Amino acid sequence: MDLELKMILRLLASIYTAGETFDEAKIKIRGLLNRGFSITSDILGEFADDPDKIESAVSEYKEHIKILGDWRNYKKGAFSIAIKPSRIGFEIGQQMFGENLEEILVCAKKFNIFVWVDAEKRSDRDAVLDAVLKLHGEEYANIGLALQSAHSDASKFLGKLLEAGTPVRLVKGAYNDGDLKSKREIDKNFEELFLDAAYNHRRRKSRTLIAIGTHDNELIDLALDFEYNFDTPIQIQMLYGIRTKLQQKLIAEGRNVLIYVPWGPDAAGFLKRRLCEGIRPGAIWLFLRNIAEARRNQ
Repeated sequence: MDLELKMILRLLASIYTAGETFDEAKIKIRGLLNRGFSITSDILGEFADDPDKIESAVSEYKEHIKILGDWRNYKKGAFSIAIKPSRIGFEIGQQMFGENLEEILVCAKKFNIFVWVDAEKRSDRDAVLDAVLKLHGEEYANIGLALQSAHSDASKFLGKLLEAGTPVRLVKGAYNDGDLKSKREIDKNFEELFLDAAYNHRRRKSRTLIAIGTHDNELIDLALDFEYNFDTPIQIQMLYGIRTKLQQKLIAEGRNVLIYVPWGPDAAGFLKRRLCEGIRPGAIWLFLRNIAEARRNQ
């Protein structure tokens, strides 16, 4: 690979990921915690179908949870970890996935760390949802699930999560398999899902967390207006390196803001997804702005 291209990719990776190792990432994570943000630590890597790699991934998650648990003794903010079903056995079978997820949850419960199960492909949502609801319903309150508003039927899954009182994280889409394609359709569905969740919580007088993963001003304003008017706990979740100026503004206003922090040797795969977002005509300006803001604020 050309040396200049490598340098460009390394620069971009440093903007959208916190490092290739945890020794690199922990400096960035501590900086976020010191500025008042909460964090979700996201160890990069997906689609393991080898039992040894899956076992290694589960062990890595558990060791990382112990580290985050120790940090809780002297750092403020909410601590959580992101779990990818495809990395802990889902590619082999639902049973292996469920057993490994429970093993991770046992460790996370001990160290008071919340576990976010990442959004999955459309074809896998039922199985992932069933596993999450089963574990949350048994004895684990420290688990939540991400839902994608690019799926027109996401309300069906949201309804089951709300009924069970399971925390939900609404995102626009982590994959390209959504049947809703235009920004207008996806944003409209996101807004409807949020209002459904928010009004449900208000009606039940629930304090279960609602989290929205978005960098869209209008959707963030909608959520904050609802929080102000109805005293509903809402967390704004944003990706590391994206709209850092807005992140700083929200935290300065005393908002509940969590930064989703990806790190690990698979930064290239994560970067590829960010680049795919950036080369769409409507997102080029956002991509360039991210680079400029991140270099000033990270």
